[in-house]
Amino acid sequence: MAAKKKPIKPPMKATKAASSPPPPPRSKNGESKKGGKSSPPPATSLLASAIMAAIAFLGGVLTPPSLHAFRQNNAVNTSSLDTPLSFPNTPHTPCTSSNLDNYLHAVPVDGLHVVCVEPVYFDEDGKEHTFPETSDILQHQRMLDETDSLRLTFYKGSHSGPLRRRIKVRGNTNSIPWNEVKMHLIVELGLRPEGPTQQPWAVFTALGDRIVGENDDILKGEDGIGSTSHIMNSIAASGMVVIAQGGNWVWPGVKEGFQRTIELAPSNDAASRNITIETLSLKPLVLSIGGFLSDEECDYIAQKAGPAMKYSSVTLKDADIGKAASDWRTSQSTFLSAKDDKILEAIEHRTASLTRVPRNHQEYVQVLRYGESEKYDAHHDYFDPKAYRADKNTLNLIQNGKKNRFATVFWYLTDVDEGGHTIFPRAGGLPPVRDHADCSRGLKVQPQKGKVIIFYSLDASGDLDPYSLHGACPVGKESIKWAANKWIWNAKMKYVQ
Repeated sequence: MAAKKKPIKPPMKATKAASSPPPPPRSKNGESKKGGKSSPPPATSLLASAIMAAIAFLGGVLTPPSLHAFRQNNAVNTSSLDTPLSFPNTPHTPCTSSNLDNYLHAVPVDGLHVVCVEPVYFDEDGKEHTFPETSDILQHQRMLDETDSLRLTFYKGSHSGPLRRRIKVRGNTNSIPWNEVKMHLIVELGLRPEGPTQQPWAVFTALGDRIVGENDDILKGEDGIGSTSHIMNSIAASGMVVIAQGGNWVWPGVKEGFQRTIELAPSNDAASRNITIETLSLKPLVLSIGGFLSDEECDYIAQKAGPAMKYSSVTLKDADIGKAASDWRTSQSTFLSAKDDKILEAIEHRTASLTRVPRNHQEYVQVLRYGESEKYDAHHDYFDPKAYRADKNTLNLIQNGKKNRFATVFWYLTDVDEGGHTIFPRAGGLPPVRDHADCSRGLKVQPQKGKVIIFYSLDASGDLDPYSLHGACPVGKESIKWAANKWIWNAKMKYVQ
């Protein structure tokens, strides 16, 4: 019996998708078309192909975070994150086993979920068929136009185990309401609603480009940016989406030693380039990136900060009021603004591109200088509201726990021959420490000029991660350690505009 409809023919030889596709967006404009199903379009002419290729290329230039700046002037109002909806050019990551290997973990990760989104169609006998897998963006878009249903496969906790849920949502990307899919996500993944201490969850492409958040305003209309059809087209076109309960992108660590290569967006006069992220620890999540800063940038930051350096202070917990900061911290530090400074501004954009978190979540860069024997005992970068009940200013800053430092991007500005390691004394799930000055256990990261590490103070669910305890070990004889850090919050702040 003849099939009711046929999928468009697969390419003569399907291209195997790279296990770590470059970040985004490099696809055809994903805005939905009016109306329902349509026949596959005729073969594209050479001229039309050239035009589409140019569009795709231009879309690829606008990668995060440079695209964030465009979106913030053109997108709808959103919830607490104040992060706009995704632009329609959606990067496609096929849900192949090799790509899943870049996102799934042997042990479930709280608050981090992966969902495969596959278009299916039915023949006139009601038999379900899947479309042939393809990495061709234009062909994938045509498949979406011919879809009868979307098949969702849920990997709760981004877990690679055999237990997973699969459901079908009837309709195509122009007819399936986002609210219907949203309810499936809530039920199947156990997502918590936004609350007094909980940021709204969000959906991302597999490359960290935000598509939609739990409480984003949805535009009325058929196919405008921020409409339900636009959201569903973006989700379906992604192939694989990642849901973060905490509302901010977290690079899946996968396993210790895992490496992924991503593309950083261009900024100022610097072209886009690839960098490799290596997982140093899963608990806490610590990532390492070599060569993030050039030697010239490292020297520039240290030289600019030098005249303003003074011995560091700390925000004292209730239990430590009256004690001297030097009891724990003996370094010197200062903060630098990137205003009217193209070098620092470019690094801020690069940091946003690396983390996939908007630049307006960042604090000013803090520059640090450790001389011989100077150190900073193990501490957390987040503010636990229970520890600051007597500090009204801190409680107001963190909105009693809803806002907090989410991640730290730590820049090494010099090599250090002896000592000066960054230590994570609870790495791997080690028990609480008794001596916060002890540098003998846990993960130790050696300073290397130009390298940065990312460690997350909040986990993917948005909860405080006690395992993110870290410190700076004493610097060895006749050595000086220069470093800097960018604190990134889980919501928009007022430091960097």
